[in-house]
Amino acid sequence: MTLKSMGPRLTAIGSGKGGTGKTFLTLSLAQTFADLGERVLLCDADLGLSNTAVQLGLAHGGDLPALLSGTLGLLKDAVVRVETPPHAGFDLLAAPAGVGSLVDADTATAENLAALLKRAIAYDRVLIDLGAGVGAAVMTLAAHADDTLVLATPDPASLTDAYVFVKLMLKRTGGRPPAVVVNMASGAHDAKRTADALMRSAHVFLNASPAYLGFVPNDPRVVEAIRHQVMLCTLYPQSPAVAAIAALASALGVQLGRPQVAQSLR
Repeated sequence: MTLKSMGPRLTAIGSGKGGTGKTFLTLSLAQTFADLGERVLLCDADLGLSNTAVQLGLAHGGDLPALLSGTLGLLKDAVVRVETPPHAGFDLLAAPAGVGSLVDADTATAENLAALLKRAIAYDRVLIDLGAGVGAAVMTLAAHADDTLVLATPDPASLTDAYVFVKLMLKRTGGRPPAVVVNMASGAHDAKRTADALMRSAHVFLNASPAYLGFVPNDPRVVEAIRHQVMLCTLYPQSPAVAAIAALASALGVQLGRPQVAQSLR
C-alpha cells in the first residue's frame, strides 16, 4: 500500500468587484491560519494587478510569472517569506507589482496555476486572493478551490457583482455555491441583512443555497493598518475585525492532522 498526502486545502476568496477588502481579508486569514499552526501559502492570483506585497510593505512578493513559464522550476524558489513577529510566518506567491505581465492570462494559465497549487504539498493551506471581476481565469481558479468565499459589502453594487460571482460559480462547478462573507458591515444585523439579500436572490433565481460564513465589521483601524503597510493583528491586535477574522478561520476549520489516503493497494 502506498500513501499519498491529500495535499493542501485550497481556499479562494473572490468578490466580483474591487474595493471590497478582499486582499485585506485574505492576508488576515493567512496570518490567522499560520498562528493556528498551519503551513500557509498565500497566492495573489490577481494576475493583472498584484498588490499583496504592497499592502505588506515588501519590495516584492515572489515571482509567479517565472513559475508559470517554467523559468523557475520549484515553487520554493518563487515565494517570499512573510514574517510579522511575534506572529507565525507564511509564504507569499505573487507577480511583481506594477509589471502586469499576466494581465492577459487565460483559462489555460489559470488551470496551470491551480495544478501547481494543488501539488504544493509543503503547505497545509493555500489561500488564493482572486482577481477582481468574474473573468474566465478568476472563475476557473474559484472552481478548483476546496473552499470558495464570495466577499460582499452592504453596498448594492457589491451585492449585484457578488450575485454574478455566485451564478458563474454554480455554472463552473455544476451546482456548488461559494460561501458568503460580508465585509465593512456596521454590525451583525447589517451583515445578516446583506447576506440574506444575496442568499435570497440565489435561492429564487438560481435555485441555490449559499452558506453564510460570517462578517467583518467596518473598522477605521483597518484603513490605518493598510496605510501603514502593517498587518492589522500586529498594529491593533484587539481590533473587532481581528476577532471576526479569527471566527471566520474557525468556521473554515484548521486542516492540520488530516489523514492520508491510500493511493493504491498492492
